[in-house]
Amino acid sequence: MTEGYIAGSVAGAAGLVVGHPFDTIKVRLQTSQVYNGFSHCCRKIIVDEGARTLYKGMLAPLAGVSAMNAVFFGAYTGVLQYVDTDMETPKISSTFIAGTVSGLLAGFISGPTELIKCRLQVSGTLDKKRGNIDVIRHILKTEGIGGMRRGLGITVSRELVSCGFYFATYEWMIQWFRGPHKRIDELTPIHMIFAGGISGMLSWGINYPIDVVKSRIQIDGMDGPRRYKSSYDCFKSMKATTGGVDCTEECQLR
Repeated sequence: MTEGYIAGSVAGAAGLVVGHPFDTIKVRLQTSQVYNGFSHCCRKIIVDEGARTLYKGMLAPLAGVSAMNAVFFGAYTGVLQYVDTDMETPKISSTFIAGTVSGLLAGFISGPTELIKCRLQVSGTLDKKRGNIDVIRHILKTEGIGGMRRGLGITVSRELVSCGFYFATYEWMIQWFRGPHKRIDELTPIHMIFAGGISGMLSWGINYPIDVVKSRIQIDGMDGPRRYKSSYDCFKSMKATTGGVDCTEECQLR
């Protein structure tokens, strides 16, 4: 159990380090209309702001990766044991239920860290020396303690949907690879990687419109009056101006 927790934390941290530049570009594309696409956004950030800008906001989610990992997998295992007696080959519906509960709980951790991360990612050259503590102080000063909950509901919704579909898809693929005769320890790492990759792409593809709304809600009002009254108001505004949530290229970055 301890070895798995440590391995998961290290893997999560490594994934953050590798993926954060892509996440920064994703958030910029989600929240700004000044970029023409991925390559233009990446090039403009590096030329105008420096390559280090791609890593702005990484410390907050990196600091919370251990807590997220503990809640994420701890809750999933605990709920799965409660709703299903066969841990070797659980029902897909059981993994979906356990996944949604783990996502629900993990969302309360990722909400504040995502808030800090997104605000740093879009600050650009205006606040070169701005760090995590500065963002927290600014939120508390201008919005009060309630400001740290900005976008919490939509973040929890994102994690709930994402985790439910992720675990259900992953378990379905593992059982498909095993067939009627193989044990789970007979599967190769390639099977696990493939199942995890497909599950991640599917879960993000399904919940990506929620992520677009989340990013816009969390940066809303950071340097001026708020534009959106709620997450639903944000969605309606995007639908009115763009005809929907166009997120094809940003989604590919995940």
